[in-house]
Amino acid sequence: MSGVEDVLVVSNTNSPVSTRIASYYMSKRGIASKYHVTIQTIDSSASAANEFIPPSDYVKKIHKPVQEYLSSHGLTDQIKYIVLTKGIPFRLSSDPTGESSSGQSVDSILATMGMVDPLQLVLGKNKNPIINRYWRSKKRFSHAAFGGYLVCRLDGYTETDAKALVDRALAPASAERIVLLDVCPGRGLGDPSIQPICIINRDGTKSSNPQMKYCDFNADMIHLSQVLAGRPNLNVILDKTDSFASSPKPLTAYVSWGSNDGKFSAETYHGLQFAPRSLVETAVSSSGRTLLKTSGGQSLVADLIAQGAAGAKGYVTEPFILAMASPSVFVDLYLSGRNLAESYYAGSRFVGWKDIVLGDPLCSLSNE
Repeated sequence: MSGVEDVLVVSNTNSPVSTRIASYYMSKRGIASKYHVTIQTIDSSASAANEFIPPSDYVKKIHKPVQEYLSSHGLTDQIKYIVLTKGIPFRLSSDPTGESSSGQSVDSILATMGMVDPLQLVLGKNKNPIINRYWRSKKRFSHAAFGGYLVCRLDGYTETDAKALVDRALAPASAERIVLLDVCPGRGLGDPSIQPICIINRDGTKSSNPQMKYCDFNADMIHLSQVLAGRPNLNVILDKTDSFASSPKPLTAYVSWGSNDGKFSAETYHGLQFAPRSLVETAVSSSGRTLLKTSGGQSLVADLIAQGAAGAKGYVTEPFILAMASPSVFVDLYLSGRNLAESYYAGSRFVGWKDIVLGDPLCSLSNE
């Protein structure tokens, strides 16, 4: 299948769940054993505490083994996508030496591989995100052109949820495509004409004063609805009412404020349904804080995976609104034929930060 030689699968030999998910994915996609590297670290599927890994252990047990495997097998420039599996920790914790982490994600740090010194990134005093060179790119991703890798994760509350991400990426795409954009008017509507807010210009220069307000996320959804207007076989629902929106039919793409919506309804949120190959994003600062069943706190994207979504972007701790995936970029790209990984990463302004991307990177709306 197209793209399988661009993927490196990573599994944790200390986690039977991780091993099984990797095997399942490689079998379904026809990925050869050459494109599989094993690591040894704590099993994140065993407990919430194991979802965290000290930064020094991350470098030693995850980053370096993956980097060395790519180099020793001549895959450094060939690989585009790295797929982590449930059972691999995804949150950086406090370092045993006393250095504290700013709550970066394993996945987003790994995405910077070859761009920066990982020790400096996770243990340095200034833990700031790195500007994503792939932001809004119209080109297909490659390591040589943009640096780093597009890191995705096959994960969810259960092993079944993680494997379902593979099945949904391969299931026939629905002929009826519904996009639900749930604006929260209480946060202001903003100016759609200036969306998406950029921190880096198309010529590669940094914007002089990149700032984003809550109203800009709403405006970006409105801008997306304008971009998609008139496209055939596409039903775009832009909800600007005070209510927390739902749809009676399965969704192809979903963007909302999740539990940050002033009219959030848990019943409505948990009632959302998704078509195969569907993507979601919510403006929730800790939507990816755990991938194990829990209660309380902000809404979690893992719920939407359990409810049928094929892909989601979440955040392990507060990333700030500028780090959210731009709806008018990632949804437009995905509906235009780009794959899950390229769509989410091209829609994200930062790497080396708080993000996790759930789903098969090769998932797309093409039925090839």
